[in-house]
Amino acid sequence: MLQKILLVSVVLTLFGIEQVTAQNNVKLQTILLDSTLTKNANAIVRSEDVTIEINSITSVVIKTKRTVTVLNKYGNGYADSYEGYSPSRKIRKLEAVIYNALGKEIKKYKKKDFQDRSAVSGGSLMEDTRIKYFEYTPISYPYTLTFESEIESSSSAFIQRWKPILAYRLSIEESKYKILNPKKIPLRLKETNFENYSIDKNKNDEEATYAISNVSAQLPERYGPSHNDIVPIVHVALNNFSLEGVKGSATDWKTFGKWQYDKLISGRNKLPAETIKKIETLVANAKTPKEKAKLIYEYVQGKTRYISVQLGIGGWMPFLAEDVDRLGYGDCKALTNYTKALLDSQNILAYYTIVYGDRGRRDIDDEFPSMQGNHVILNIPDEEEDIWLECTSQTLPFDFIGDFTDNRNVLVIKPEGGEIKKTKKYIPEENILHTTATVNLGVDKTMSATLKKVSQGLEYNWNYDIQFETPKDQKLYYKEYWGYINNLEIKGIELKDDKDTVEFTEDIEVFCSSYAKKVGSRLLISPNIFSWDQSNLPKYDNRKTPLVISRGYVNTDEYIINLPEGFIMGNLPEKKSIETVFGKYSYELEKLSETQIKFKRFLKIIDGTFPKEKYEEYRKFRSQIKKIDKSRIALKQQ
Repeated sequence: MLQKILLVSVVLTLFGIEQVTAQNNVKLQTILLDSTLTKNANAIVRSEDVTIEINSITSVVIKTKRTVTVLNKYGNGYADSYEGYSPSRKIRKLEAVIYNALGKEIKKYKKKDFQDRSAVSGGSLMEDTRIKYFEYTPISYPYTLTFESEIESSSSAFIQRWKPILAYRLSIEESKYKILNPKKIPLRLKETNFENYSIDKNKNDEEATYAISNVSAQLPERYGPSHNDIVPIVHVALNNFSLEGVKGSATDWKTFGKWQYDKLISGRNKLPAETIKKIETLVANAKTPKEKAKLIYEYVQGKTRYISVQLGIGGWMPFLAEDVDRLGYGDCKALTNYTKALLDSQNILAYYTIVYGDRGRRDIDDEFPSMQGNHVILNIPDEEEDIWLECTSQTLPFDFIGDFTDNRNVLVIKPEGGEIKKTKKYIPEENILHTTATVNLGVDKTMSATLKKVSQGLEYNWNYDIQFETPKDQKLYYKEYWGYINNLEIKGIELKDDKDTVEFTEDIEVFCSSYAKKVGSRLLISPNIFSWDQSNLPKYDNRKTPLVISRGYVNTDEYIINLPEGFIMGNLPEKKSIETVFGKYSYELEKLSETQIKFKRFLKIIDGTFPKEKYEEYRKFRSQIKKIDKSRIALKQQ
């Protein structure tokens, strides 16, 4: 305490002209910040107070007061400076104040000073959600922003959750959250990830309060879990709610799905008679429902394009199928509903399905029925295996959803109600990248090669986009991909996308003017020309989180290497193999003749979640691979 008093005295002495103002806001003087909060932080939540008053299912008031100190330019995003509104969400109060490092007020914003813009990107054709915001360009750091708002919403389907630790590199001095429920409207709370934090909480029929304080900034860790899986969160949902004037119930997933089907989806699948006739002709020669579904999916891909719709209940209700048929566009809901309508017309059963679209993989919480998800796909039950369709893509193959919606819980909407299912998991043996090459080495240290890369499964997903780039950008991509090869020239590129087999083939010709290194009369080369492991995993003295390998895969390589004229291979190195719980690796050279060798490489990575103590073992595994991949052999001159 004595140290803090002395620090304040120094500030007031040096800046006497600002003494009165600084004294009034002494708690905002950044010189007083505890070092445990500034360490590793880009910003600090000095105080946060969120109160949610549930007056009825058509009246929810959210009061927010938040003070954030931004320590550097990377923390600007944590300083809230906006609030959204719509016909069902009214802004009652909105203001903000900026303070300098001494706690002196330097800028004040009233509601009238906030600018106004759409809440959705330019890809939205129709929307009625907007944002009030202000732009502040800091002239120095640190600075502090106090933001206060009051919102009244007539929709209660989404109750703002409490997530005090919004991101990495953000410290929390104090955060409070309160739910006021004076009419005892039935609601549910779900607390997650509380076990590693000190949280004060108090709950009864009319009120629930949560508070947390003095949380140091966390750093992201490579191959760590999702941020939502490690920080405390309180989810809130009403058993009965209103969504843009439409009343609903979410006591369980079946009931909630039934409401969605009846109120948002049912009756929106009518199609023009001429369209149905066109589809009947299209599928006339197809022998199975799956073949028919494939033809219909490809028809939709060729006819429609994606646009966003954020308009009242239309933000949750799909366009009429006949409107999509006429206009040729729609959002994920509309395109999914349209595809479903076309399938319905041919008596092919398909279900509208709600999902979290995210490459980080996020589940619909099967234990907490509520409005969840940010995307819609289509589910076609099949005797062998469920078919999943991404209806917004004009390029993905039939029955291939890729890493945006794979392996996660989703809500399938059926006429009789909702059902939680899991989308397809692509196992490592399905995610294959197989590279073959014929390589010619020259006595002048040159290297020329023709290679073929064949991708399947998620490897297809990770590679096929290159076909949509310009020839110039394709060459730049491959030069960066093999950036460890100096002076590499891309001589030719031929790409083939086989959507029937979900296989992407890259045929590439390359040349390098100085691949080999000459040492005396010998040439040194790296036989692994095209598949160096370029991972660079950091070492952690005290790792905090589990090791998460989200997706597994298999990479295989086989090259025929023609040696330079007049050079031969000496003794071949022994085959190198590594096997761990994370996967397998092998590196092998085979002598085919005095002038020709074969290089073979195999790498299998196994997905899974492992204890944090296993991270160092995984790091060493990848480090060993990296070292072997780069190894060289000597060619002797005859």
